[in-house]
Amino acid sequence: MGIYILAISALLLILYATSYPYKLPRNIPRIPICVTLYDTFYGTSRVNFYNKYVRRLAEKHGAVIIWHLGKWSVHITKPEYLMQMFCDDTTFAKGGSYARVPWGPLAQLFGENVIDTTGQVWKKQREILQPAIKRQFDIAYMKQTSSELRARLWQQHGMQDKDCVIGIDIDDHVQHWALSICSKYFMGINLENVPDIANRLTRVLTDQKKGLMGGITMVFPVLQRFPWLFPSNRRAFRLVKEFEEVVLEIAKLKADDASGADSNSIRSRLNIALKDGAISDFHYRSNMKQLLLAGFEEVESVLLSAVVLLAKNPQIQSALRAEMSSSVPVPYNLEDLDNLPILLAVILETLRLHPPFPSLTNRYTTRPVLLGGNISLPAGIWIGWNAYAVHTDTRIWGSDALEFRPNRWGKDVSSINAMFRVQQAKAMFIPFSTRSRTCLGVSFALMQLKIVLYELFSGLEWGICNENMTTLRKGPLVNPSHCKFTLTRTR
Repeated sequence: MGIYILAISALLLILYATSYPYKLPRNIPRIPICVTLYDTFYGTSRVNFYNKYVRRLAEKHGAVIIWHLGKWSVHITKPEYLMQMFCDDTTFAKGGSYARVPWGPLAQLFGENVIDTTGQVWKKQREILQPAIKRQFDIAYMKQTSSELRARLWQQHGMQDKDCVIGIDIDDHVQHWALSICSKYFMGINLENVPDIANRLTRVLTDQKKGLMGGITMVFPVLQRFPWLFPSNRRAFRLVKEFEEVVLEIAKLKADDASGADSNSIRSRLNIALKDGAISDFHYRSNMKQLLLAGFEEVESVLLSAVVLLAKNPQIQSALRAEMSSSVPVPYNLEDLDNLPILLAVILETLRLHPPFPSLTNRYTTRPVLLGGNISLPAGIWIGWNAYAVHTDTRIWGSDALEFRPNRWGKDVSSINAMFRVQQAKAMFIPFSTRSRTCLGVSFALMQLKIVLYELFSGLEWGICNENMTTLRKGPLVNPSHCKFTLTRTR
C-alpha cells in the first residue's frame, strides 16, 4: 500500500509542477512537455532537438519556453537578449545543478564552483583560480603528448581496409590525450606515474560518458529523491562518489608522486586556499571536480568535431596541410602556429558548429525584469541560453550558416581575431560565454587545439567512413561519437 501511495503522490506532484505558471510570459511560444518526454525517451541530442522542434520558433521570437530539469525555463537565442543577460549578472544570476536540484547526483558532482556561482563567492573563487589558468605555460609536454597521440593512431592504420569496413576509432585515444594534458597543466600530475589512479579515473569517466543521468528522472528530478526506485539513479550516485574519491586522491598526492607538482597549478592553489581557510571544503571539492572535468572534456569534444569536419572536407584539409608544411619550421614554437590563419579559422568554425555545450540553463532572475523591452520575466525564473542556436542563425551567419566554411572568418590572422572579438562582444559567437563570465581557459584551449591539429594533420591525410551516418553524442556535449577514420601519409 505504501508504494501505491508514494506513486500517486509523485504523480500528483508532477502534474502540479508541470502546470503552466501564470507568471511566465505569454508572448513567446512554449514547447509542449510531451515533446521533451518523447525525445528524452529516445535519447535525442540537444542539437537535433533544437533543429526539430525549436529552431523555427526561436528564430521568429528570440526566446521559447522549455521544460528543463523539472521547471519551465525561458531559453533565449536572440543576440540582443543574450547581451542583456550577459551584461547584468545581478539580475540574471549564475546558478548550477546545486541550485536547481540540490538533492541530485549532478549537484553532488558539481557542487558550487567558479563556473556556477555568483556574487562574492564567485569573485573569491576566481581570485584563487585565475592565476593558475591564465599563466604562461611551457608547451613541451603538450607537444610531446600530441605527438604520441599521432603515433598511436598511426599504429592502427594497418587495421583499416580499402572498403572502409574497418576504420580507426579515435575516441578513447583522444580522451587519454586530453586527460593527460589537463592533469599535467591544471592538476600538476603526470598520470603515467600514477597508473592506478589513471586507470580508475579513466574507467569512471568512460562510464559517465555512457550516460551519467538520463530518462524520466531528468525530466522530473523530484524522482531523484528516491534513488532506490531507479537503477540509473543508483548508478549515477555511485559514479559521482567514485569520481570524487579519485579526485581527492589526486589532490592529496605528494610532490614526488605528482612528478614535480606545479605550485601554480589549480590543485596547488586550491590546496593552499583550503589550508589557509580562504575556501570552504565544499567549494574546494566542487572546484576540483568541475575543473578537472571541464579542463579535458570540452577540448576533447572540439578536437573530435574538428577531425570529423576536416575528414569530410578534403579540400579544406589539404589547404590546412599546405599552410602547415610551408609556414611552420621544425622544431616549431607556439608563435609559429599563432601565425597560421587557416588553422585558427578551422578551430573557430568548429567551435561555431560544435560548441562544447550547445545550450546551458544556468541563470535565474533575481527580480522581475523586461527582456528586450517586451518579454516580462518574473523573479525566480530559470534562463537558458543557446550557443548553437545563435551560431547557426542564417540571419547572422548567412544562408550557409550550417556549412563548415572556415574562410568566413577572414584571410589573415589579424582579421580573423578581430572578427572573433567582435562576434563574441555582440553575443553572436559564445562558445566561451562572454563579458565578465568569459571562460578563463580560452587561451589555453586554443593553444592546445592548435598544437594537436598541427601534429595530427601534418603529413597525414584523414578520411572518414560512412560520413552520412555520423551521430552526435548523447548528453550535454555535441561532438560526433565513435566515427571511423582512415589514415594515409602524404608526400
